[in-house]
Amino acid sequence: MPGVFISYRREDSAAYAGRLFDILSGESGPQNTFMDVDDIKGGDNFTTVIDRSLDASDALLAVIGPRWVTVTEPNGERRLDNPSDFVRVEIGKALERGIRVIPVLVGGASLPRPSDLPDNLKALCDRQAVELRDTRFHEDAKDLVQVLHGTLHKTAGKARHLIPILGILAIVVVGALSWLLLNRGKVAADPAPANVAGTWEAAVKYDWGDSYKEVFDFQVSGQQLSGTAGFLGSRRGQGRPIWDGKIMGDQISFMTKTLTSLSGDEKTYEDKHYYKGTVKGDTIDFTMVTDSSVEQHTAIHFIASRVKQ
Repeated sequence: MPGVFISYRREDSAAYAGRLFDILSGESGPQNTFMDVDDIKGGDNFTTVIDRSLDASDALLAVIGPRWVTVTEPNGERRLDNPSDFVRVEIGKALERGIRVIPVLVGGASLPRPSDLPDNLKALCDRQAVELRDTRFHEDAKDLVQVLHGTLHKTAGKARHLIPILGILAIVVVGALSWLLLNRGKVAADPAPANVAGTWEAAVKYDWGDSYKEVFDFQVSGQQLSGTAGFLGSRRGQGRPIWDGKIMGDQISFMTKTLTSLSGDEKTYEDKHYYKGTVKGDTIDFTMVTDSSVEQHTAIHFIASRVKQ
């Protein structure tokens, strides 16, 4: 999980930001999640703390509620029009430094228009926004966590150690180049993705005790995996679509989604199933974990075998 900076306005979205902080700090630890309430101590210089925290962050979440654009100073002027406004400073510095900025819309808010923003924040409108809905806050936050997992983690305090690290890197690079010149043609390439294209079958016993024959149809393009995965005995070609499928060497991973409901409850809920496997010739040793907001599940293990054509 990368370092995350949460930017928000207290008058606009403090409760949402607090809930989001609890979820993210539970995923990556509070040391990798910055929010002013918990991280700024008495006597700290606010601007210095912001700079230090941004240096240790890979992503900034701009939490935007219905009043984010219109909150005013005591004199009646918009806070966004004040160059010293902390939210404007936080987001502006993140955009300037190339840190990934994700607008997070809460309370039914919409992404601001460029005309609503000062010049140094107009690029915010070019970023893909994520919505955290009141009725699905936890599920939407989980989706946001998956987005953040795609952002490379930076080590806190990196700027403080940049000069000695660069010196060490220079020595390492020179040595590596010398070795490569002496060993051209001998360097092994990254392991090729395992060949999993085609149909696979497995007898899967789920955590509640029922067993089903499941069919997996995999399509491969480089290291990307797509296709369908059987669930609860679905017929071939009628399995769940595969999301975020990847193959790295002999390691395979993907996710599927299903809808579930509880007896007497008219609502439906989305479960997410995360598959990880190790390819061993014509078998794949799988572990599947279900993330559900309404039921508790334990991890299940099974072996899929290639169907000979």
